[in-house]
Amino acid sequence: MAEIINSKGVGYPEPIAAPSAPYVNPRDSNPTLTGLPLRVLSEVVSSIGPLQSILWSNAKFDSLRQLEESGVLDRFLPRFDPTVIPSVLPAPAPSLPSESSGTNSVFNSSASYTAQYTSGKLTPTTVVNERLLPLLTSPKSPHSACVITPVTPSAEASASTARYATSTSRTSGIDGVPVLIKDEFTFAGTPRTMGLTKAEMTRRAYSGSEEGQTSWCVQKLVDAGALVVGKANMHEIGFDTTNNNPNWGTPRNPYNKDYYPGGSSGGCAYAVGAGLVPIAVGADGGGSIRLPAGYCGVYGLKPTHGRVSARPTLSIAASNGVVGPIAATISDLELAYRIMATPDPQNPVSINFSQPTKPPVEAHTGKRIIGIYKPWFEDCDQEVKDAANAAVKWLETEAGYEVVDIEIPYLKEGRTAHAITIMTEIGQGFCKGDASGLTPANKILVAVSNKTPARDFSIAQRVRAMLMSHLSSLFATHTDSLIILSPVTPHIGVKIASESHVAKGGAGVSDANTSLKSMQYVFLANFTGCPSISVPVGYSPTEGVPIGLMGMAAWGGEEVLLGLGECTERYFEGVIGRRKGGGEEGERGGVYVDVLANEGQSGGGGGGSSDF
Repeated sequence: MAEIINSKGVGYPEPIAAPSAPYVNPRDSNPTLTGLPLRVLSEVVSSIGPLQSILWSNAKFDSLRQLEESGVLDRFLPRFDPTVIPSVLPAPAPSLPSESSGTNSVFNSSASYTAQYTSGKLTPTTVVNERLLPLLTSPKSPHSACVITPVTPSAEASASTARYATSTSRTSGIDGVPVLIKDEFTFAGTPRTMGLTKAEMTRRAYSGSEEGQTSWCVQKLVDAGALVVGKANMHEIGFDTTNNNPNWGTPRNPYNKDYYPGGSSGGCAYAVGAGLVPIAVGADGGGSIRLPAGYCGVYGLKPTHGRVSARPTLSIAASNGVVGPIAATISDLELAYRIMATPDPQNPVSINFSQPTKPPVEAHTGKRIIGIYKPWFEDCDQEVKDAANAAVKWLETEAGYEVVDIEIPYLKEGRTAHAITIMTEIGQGFCKGDASGLTPANKILVAVSNKTPARDFSIAQRVRAMLMSHLSSLFATHTDSLIILSPVTPHIGVKIASESHVAKGGAGVSDANTSLKSMQYVFLANFTGCPSISVPVGYSPTEGVPIGLMGMAAWGGEEVLLGLGECTERYFEGVIGRRKGGGEEGERGGVYVDVLANEGQSGGGGGGSSDF
């Protein structure tokens, strides 16, 4: 079995390479349901136990038994928690030469805001009250769907304005900067809906147990001077990857209104991608930060499991979910992460990590190295493959990254194990097996999760242990500065098949095939607890939606990933040419708002309309 404590740190898995196995990824064949058929089926499934068992088996969740019976898992005991606290953090690689650094993003950053405040051209009060909140609160605004609960931080904005007027602004870099937080977090004075209807939220009393409190990571941003302007839309209880939400409305992709923004932190990614805020706080249990960040052309960081505290907020999926930032620029991703990851003295995991700071030059001793499992990397649509390969070539030839071939066997089984685990944690743990009051698609998921046998859940955790030990062996072989690279998703995005699918008050849609495909790459970091980053590297030539690249590092390797982000930002901004939502001519109905320039307030620059 893998060791729990060794010289590498607490919980660090013993490096054991899993047996080699061919890459397989059979396509799923679940029906796509919507409208009345979905409503009827959800009621039937949620009330008939034998049918739940049939659907559970039809999803091939019992296939892990074959892996157990083969003997592959004999060396591994179940690992129910992927927390790893390394004794020494992986070292980032040296920065690129200063003469090649610096990009002038077309997106506003926190530095753009604070520069305007310092010069006296704008004040936080003006930005929040006159420019931003009308976009988030007006039902005619094309942006209002990205927020469930708008917040008016009048007192906080006035205090920040006064600090700038007296040259006493906070040195955090985000004093007076507007941010959004996913409605999965607690924020004093606001409900925590998690995408549920108000009635269902009240019945389940999710917000009552944490009323009057603010999640630690959010409070750290507030303490630094950030202004929370709203709680962002999310997929109901975070249980899918598109952010389709019939309860509160569905935000569209800021680059193409015919596509979803991704989820479950879709409201956050939309707001950043549309230029409304430079930073948002998301959560990620199965790609829920990285997927929407990739679809919306922005940056997303899933930190090491447990490194960022959200106390007292209860996690929806305790062994998979983490808290992290979504940002318009890599500098803001770094800034937000380092503030949010302030160690929490009342969190038993967070307190064991040091305060993250920008590493000094002498600490950049890591190797610049990328690992690619080719069959997995190339199992994607051609447009994604072209953009990802072009970025890898630039990283190799211009940024000095060494590219090595690696193997990660049993990915299909790993994805099944992750699905079993997160479905069980959300359905039986968070929802307590109660599917009533949920949207039809989630009724089915929660009902089916109730049929997970203890044996299969235990096998899934043995698969987790095997994958963690295999990753440990890769880091031991190639250096713990190794970045495992892949696309964020195998497709350019998820198209909205019909307007009826996104109608507020409708049934929504159940599309298990797309959901599983979307998580083809992202699941591994959640299941093993490794940190992971999503960076934009291109656009679909046919649909205009952004395409993302994903890096995964060893436990505690956030700074290694941020170094990769700095390199890819130079590529994206300088070589590809970053665009605002909708492109230069505003085609495809994209929207972008330049809050500081007071442009695009009605969705202009992208031909937006009130039904976007």
